Amino acid sequence: MKKVLVTFMVALFATVVLGQTKTEIKPINLPKCVTEYLIQKMKGFNIDKAFKVDNKGEITYIVTVTKGKEKRTLEFDKNCKNVKNFTTAEPKKPEAVTPTPPKPVPLPPVKTSKETTPKK
Repeated sequence: MKKVLVTFMVALFATVVLGQTKTEIKPINLPKCVTEYLIQKMKGFNIDKAFKVDNKGEITYIVTVTKGKEKRTLEFDKNCKNVKNFTTAEPKKPEAVTPTPPKPVPLPPVKTSKETTPKK
């Protein structure tokens, strides 16, 4: 019972101390300056996900955008300044490896007797 109580108290303490909430929002709910930045600087990218993060009253926005196989995560502060930009690429698939056939090993010479016909 003590372990459960201690675990609960640690979890509660972490929640209070960290006080961070991350809420997924629709891209349309992003601040106008964030969407303008994305339109100007991230041409051809599509918004996958958007989050509003409240860390003890400090509001930031995290936006994940993709273009083909390229994926980027951007973080904006409350003034819409881009504070972090992470680029990730889809993991490369290993190329198909074709097995190489083994090299032929030469056979040893066959020993032949001098006489090919049996003696009578």
